[in-house]
Amino acid sequence: MKAFWLPSATPEATVKVDAPSTDTICPEGQEKLKLKSLFPISFTEENARQKSSKSVEKSYICPSCKSNLTNTMSLVAISTCGHVFCKKCSDKFIATDKVCLMCSKPCKERNLINLEKGGTGFAAHDDHLEAKNFKHLGSGSGLGLVKPAPKA
Repeated sequence: MKAFWLPSATPEATVKVDAPSTDTICPEGQEKLKLKSLFPISFTEENARQKSSKSVEKSYICPSCKSNLTNTMSLVAISTCGHVFCKKCSDKFIATDKVCLMCSKPCKERNLINLEKGGTGFAAHDDHLEAKNFKHLGSGSGLGLVKPAPKA
């Protein structure tokens, strides 16, 4: 057959696909987000004299305990003012005193918003990933057939 496409050989689409939702869904709570429920977040930047002079990137700290914030830490934002604290300081001070440590604005338990960890730049985070398919890279590549490491 010289023609690669023939109307008689065209498959029929039997499944109708629904249009995707236009709503923005919260990844944490799975509820529909509304613009009025969003709030700006304010991270505390580390002072220039505290960090090394070789550091080019900005780094952020918990304003209470002064520890560096990383993508693996549990963080809490206060919705009334937007300040961000580590989970330990939030549980120890903010949840008990019901006031922001930075601006002294009152806050209730419902104003403490847990921020999701992640953002490492890899395809997945905090998942137990295991390769299930393996491809032969071909002779001459030096790798041959790649096999999984034996489980310990």
